[in-house]
Order: sequence, then C-alpha cells, then structure tokens
Amino acid sequence: MFMVEEHTWLRKSSWNEKDEYYTPTILVDAILPHIPMGSKVWCPFDTENSEFVLRLKENGFEVIHSHIWDGKDFFEYEPEEYDCIISNPPFTKKLDVFKRLFELKKPFAMIMGLPILNYQEVGNFFVEQQGVGNNLQLLIVDKKVSFDGNTASFNNSYFCWNILERDICFTHLENNNSRRHYVPSRMFEDANNGEYNEILN
Repeated sequence: MFMVEEHTWLRKSSWNEKDEYYTPTILVDAILPHIPMGSKVWCPFDTENSEFVLRLKENGFEVIHSHIWDGKDFFEYEPEEYDCIISNPPFTKKLDVFKRLFELKKPFAMIMGLPILNYQEVGNFFVEQQGVGNNLQLLIVDKKVSFDGNTASFNNSYFCWNILERDICFTHLENNNSRRHYVPSRMFEDANNGEYNEILN
C-alpha cells in the first residue's frame, strides 16, 4: 500500500489532476497500424489498465508502462530498452513533454489536441526542431472523440516523430465515443483504485 507521505512529489508540478483524461479504445486503435510489429513500446503516462497498454498487448506488442502514480515521473524515468513511445501526455506539460521526447531520440506518437498549434511557444519549438531535421508528423482523425461520453469540443490527434509513413495522414473513425457509443477507458479502474485514491487525496 502506498503511503501519502512517501509520495509528496505528487504535490509538485509534475502532476495535475486536470491532466487525467483516459484515452478510449477507438483512439488507441487509430495508431496501431502505424507501429512496426515486434516493437517494444513504452507508455509513460499509463497504468496497467490503460487502453494503450491493453490494446497494444492484445495486438502482440511488448509493452512497458509507467505513471507518476507509481513513482515513475516521465521527466526523470526512462526504461533501459524500448523502441518507441506511445501515450496521451498531460496537456499542461505539453511543451516540456515534447522537449523531453526529442531529447530521448526515440520514435513517438502522442495524443494531443490540434489547438496546441495555436500556442506560439509550441509552434516556435516545432519550427526549431524542423530546422535540425526533426519533422513533426500528424495522424489526424476525422472526429472529435469524447473521453467522458459527452460531446468533445476539439479534435485530438497524434503528434508523431519517425512513426508515420508520411508527415500528414488522415484516418477514419466509426464513431466519436459519445452518448450511445461511449465506452470508457479501463484506466478508470486504476483511477478509482483505493490505493491510488490514498495517494491523491
């Protein structure tokens, strides 16, 4: 059992409750065809019941998962061996996450709202990366996918590097995971776990 006093790092800037949006299966499935078979995938913002972890394993990938709830801060922790990074990062840390990703120099695919391109500091960073040969890739889905069953207000797509076969790809989704189509992420099981609740409260 985790003890609150042992995890005071959760009170620091690395974790923000507002960043906890759990990716539904329909969005995870959109990236699967683009991941080379046999890859060992690191999911750095995920628990064992994350749809990324579960769906990747179900499709034959070896998966390493980590989450700050388990004391593995993305900005400090890195597995010894992996091929690519796939996850849904914290929105409030978007620029820091991308900086860290390019420092790690591993192919990645991160779900992020397309409106982040309206942030000048984010745009400037991607221009800088392009200048040194790190071209951003986008896998754009054709629907505003809901994470909680309600209508989503913007499009979440994959921001990638060295994952896609071309810099901009579009993909079709059967539904937007809202209302009668809503299927919650199984990561909610971990979020509601008493062990994690003790850490967070």
